[in-house]
Amino acid sequence: MSKVIFKCILVTIVMTASCVVITNAIREAVHMSDGPARLIAILCPLLITPPIIYLCLRQSEKLRQALTDLNRIMQELETTNARLFEASLRDNMTGLLNRETFFERMEALRRQGPGSLLIVDADHFKKINDNHGHHTGDAALIAIAQCISRCIGEDDCAGRIGGEEFAIFLATADETEVRGVAECIRAEVCSHALKSAEGAEVPLSVSIGGVAGVAAGTVKEHFRTADRRLYDAKRRGRNCVSVRSPVKNIA
Repeated sequence: MSKVIFKCILVTIVMTASCVVITNAIREAVHMSDGPARLIAILCPLLITPPIIYLCLRQSEKLRQALTDLNRIMQELETTNARLFEASLRDNMTGLLNRETFFERMEALRRQGPGSLLIVDADHFKKINDNHGHHTGDAALIAIAQCISRCIGEDDCAGRIGGEEFAIFLATADETEVRGVAECIRAEVCSHALKSAEGAEVPLSVSIGGVAGVAAGTVKEHFRTADRRLYDAKRRGRNCVSVRSPVKNIA
C-alpha cells in the first residue's frame, strides 16, 4: 500500500509540473493572463491525477500479487501431482512397488542387462492372522517390507505382488551376491521383534526362492523357476533360502 501511495504522489507531481510547463507555453503563445491559467494548470492535475493513478497502481499491485499466488499454487500443484503419481506406483500398506509397477520396472531393468529374481513369502502368515488378528498380520507385512528395503541396493527394485508375497529384482547376475541379499533379508526378518496388540511375541520368518542371472526367457518363465525354488525352501522347513541359476533349473 505504501508503495502505491508513493508512486501516486510521484506521478501527481510529475503531471502537475508538466501541466504547468505546457500551460505556460500556451499562455505565452496566445497571450493569456497569468493568474487563471496557472491556477487551472495546477488544480486540474492535482484533482484528477491522484485518484486515477491510485486506482491504476492499486490494480497493478493486485495483479502482481495474484500472479505471485498463482505461481505458488502451480508449484504446490506440481508437487502434489508428483506425490500422487509416486503413491499410485506403490502398495498402500508396505510402501513397496505395487504388482503392476514392479513388473514394469523389472522389464525395464532386464533390458539394461541380466539380473536376478527373488520371491519372498511370509511363513505361517495365515496362522499369524488367525491367532493374533489382521492388525498384527499387517504389521508383519510392513516389517518384512522394511527388511527387504534395508537389504537391497539403489539399482534394485522390490514390490508386493500378492497378499504375503514379495518379489525383488536385483541388478546382478552373480549367484553368490544374490544369495547374500536373500540371506540378509531372511536374517533381518527372523530377528525382528514382532508383537501382537496384546504384547505377545510373534515369531516371524520368510522363505525365499530365487533364480540368478535372468536374461533370456520370459518373466513368466523366470517366476515359475523362482517359485519352484520357493517351494523347495518351504519343503526344507521354511525360514531358509533356495537360489539357483536358470541353467540348473530349466531343463
